[in-house]
This record gives sequence, C-alpha cells and structure tokens, in this order.
Amino acid sequence: MTKRIIQRIVAWGYVSLCLSKSFSAPAVEELFDERSASILVVEFFVETEIDRRPTSVNGIVIDSNGVIQLSASAVPSWVPVDKLKEFKIYRLGESDSHDATYLGSDREHGWHYVQAEEAIRDKLKPITDYSLVELKTGQPLWGIGVAMKDMDFAPYFMRAEVSTIQKLPETVGFATSEITSPGSLLFANDGSLVGWGSSALNMERYLTIEGRRYQAYLRKPDQTTVFYVASELVKSLGNIPESPDINDMTWLGVVGLQTIDDEVAELMGLGDQAAISISQILKGSPAAKAGLVERDMVLSVDGKPLKRYTPRRVVVADFEQQIAGKGIGDSMLLGISRGGKLIEIEVPLEQSPKPVRQADRKYFEDTGLTIREFVVYDNVSLKLDLELDEIPGVIVSFVKPNSNAQTGGSQNGDLIKEIDGVAIRDFDQAVSMMEELESNDSKNDFVMLVARGAETSVLRITLD
Repeated sequence: MTKRIIQRIVAWGYVSLCLSKSFSAPAVEELFDERSASILVVEFFVETEIDRRPTSVNGIVIDSNGVIQLSASAVPSWVPVDKLKEFKIYRLGESDSHDATYLGSDREHGWHYVQAEEAIRDKLKPITDYSLVELKTGQPLWGIGVAMKDMDFAPYFMRAEVSTIQKLPETVGFATSEITSPGSLLFANDGSLVGWGSSALNMERYLTIEGRRYQAYLRKPDQTTVFYVASELVKSLGNIPESPDINDMTWLGVVGLQTIDDEVAELMGLGDQAAISISQILKGSPAAKAGLVERDMVLSVDGKPLKRYTPRRVVVADFEQQIAGKGIGDSMLLGISRGGKLIEIEVPLEQSPKPVRQADRKYFEDTGLTIREFVVYDNVSLKLDLELDEIPGVIVSFVKPNSNAQTGGSQNGDLIKEIDGVAIRDFDQAVSMMEELESNDSKNDFVMLVARGAETSVLRITLD
C-alpha cells in the first residue's frame, strides 16, 4: 500500500513537472514563426560592364529602424558602391518584395548593412528582443533554414547539437550537423538566441572514379554547421558607417604577417608568448614612419600580450582586427622584439589608402577593356615595393569576352605601363590616350606594354 502511494506521488510529481515546463516555455513550433520574422532575404544586382548579376543573401534584423546586417562576404569588396543596384528585401515565405537601401559596411568586421523601407518595419523582429544563453558542448539547438526563391524563401526547421566552441578571433560555434542557412539564425530549445549562421566549411572528401582516388572539397551552399555565437555577436552590432562609400579604415602598412610557431618561440626565448613576425613594411606607411622594420616581432598591443589561439594563425587575424577597431588618428603602442631586445614603438594610425572599390575606372566599349587607377593594394599584390605615391601605370580590371582586347591577349590584372610607347603617369592620362585612340578613324591598332607577374609583354590591340 505504501509503495503504491509513493509511486503515485512520484508519477504525479513528474506529470506536474512536465505540465509546468509546457506552460512556462512556449513550444518550439510556437517560437518558429516569431523568430522567422528576424530573418530576411536581401536581393540586389551587381552591375558589370556587360550585364547585371542578381545576388540574394540572408540577413538579420538588428534594430527597430529596420536595419539588416549581412555577412562580410555578402557583397564583393571590390565592387564600387554605385554598381550595387535595386536592393529589395523579402520576408520568409512571401513572394512580395519591399524596397531597401544599402548603408555600407563596418570597418572592424566588414559586415554590411541594409535598411528596410519604413512601411515594412513594424512586421520585423529585432534580434535584440531575444534573451541570450551561454552555450555548452552537447547542448541541443534548432535553427531556421531558408529555401530558394522559387519556394518563396520559405523557412524550414533544422536541429543539431553543439559540437565545439572556438575563438577565431570571434567566438564561433560548430554544430554536429547542418543547423541553419548562412546568414540565418539558431536558437536554444527555450527560444534564446544562440547564433548567426556563417559560411559553410569545405568538407574534405575522397572520390573513387574507375579505381582512381581523387581528393575533393565539398560544401552545401544553403546550409552550414558554423555560426557566430550570439552572446559575443550582439556586442558588435550596429557599427553603421556615416555613408555607404566612406573610407574610415585605419592603416598600419605592414605586409606578410606570420604567427611564430611554438617551437621557434621556444628557441627564441619567448616561452609560450604569442608573437607575429613582419615580412614587409610599405614605404611611406604609418609603420615605416614610426620606425618599424622588417623581421620585427610584435609581442603586445597597448601593453597587453597578444592572445594565444588554436590554431596559431588566428593570432594574426586578432591583431588585424585590433588595428581595424582603432579610429583614424589613434595610436597603437606595439611591444617589439628586435634582435633579441624588447622595445616599445608608438604608431599613430592613418586613414587607409583608397580601396579598390573606390578606384577610378572607365570602360572602353570599342576595345572591350576597363582600366582603373593603380592603388596601394596593387603595389602589394604585384610585389612592386614602390613609394606610396609612385604610379607605374593603370590596371586592367575587365576584359570583354571575344573583344579586340581579349583577342590581343589582354587579361584581368594586367598592369599597363605604356600605351603606344608612352609611359603611363596616371589614370587621367591613360583615359585621354584611350579615348583618342578609339576616336581616331585612321588608326588600325595600338600596342600596350603590360606587366603580368614577373613577365613583361607587348600586346597589339586592333581597333575596329
């Protein structure tokens, strides 16, 4: 008799506990629709010389003003802002679009921002309305996948567990299987915000074809196991630039940063201290002006030792993010190891030189060629080691298929040093020469001296 009473008490207690849980927290199916209102699909066009290329990416609503945050890879970094056209947004599961405005990208993370038109903002749910939760390995999660446009970007349910959490240098989580779509969201069972889907990782696989083994890297473009952890993400939200095309990036002017591995650090007497070696100092850069030299090793920033990460290469990413987080005119106090001696060097940071997307460019339709001005990025990528204001020519940024330029051998990335034997001093001069050549009916062709890697070639371009 006593045993039955105890069993009934235990059973009733279990039922009561289940009932209390069911009433205290909404079921996942009830949370799903509400949380889907925090995710939008952003569609826009990239205008090229010969066509308009549609792009659609997922974004998250970050405030009540309808600001939507997109990943750094959502918009190609080289595309001029005036070539980004017709921004539209779609609510998940709906075919009707709404107008949106591109706001630009933040300097620290490269995240892009778009603002929805006012008429739709009251139907959106900012992610800051949700509670946050600290993640643990093995914790169950659910996420929102986003279908393709022909399915009206319908949301669908996904589930997995936390596999591991890493600092890279952002806090990044990995799930045991695909848990959301890139740019979408994932949650804990109680509806707390857990993370923001990142780009999917390439998965190494081996294919056997007719008995031969091939190494391949595969990934699902619309699903991911990787996500930014929300508890850290929300601390960096909303660094919206003053204008879409502003250049507010800071610049140190060092190239070829490499993390010192543990064995080398031990041999150099650094112990377990994280360190970065500098391979090149750009001429005229803030680093050069402050007295940094090649093979200097950076040990600390503003009195704090560089953080150790696994894998070690993340140390460089963290250092670069610290530079990006500074304002123009701010200083960095770098702890340097030079020739076995420890010194400190203060570097006043300057505005970054003009990025590729802001470079002047012009398309010459008859020739089928776009040229753009030479920028510091080209000095680095072409390994020229020039003075900051030195201009060796102009860059070919587009070659139209089957055009005179392509037939003559011109390629993207070519450095045009001379046109018809005349050295190129600047972009304006190159434009004037090309315009004159295309308008000269008596001229049948012209030659360009171009540098391509370590080689220099003379190309003959026909004029129709």
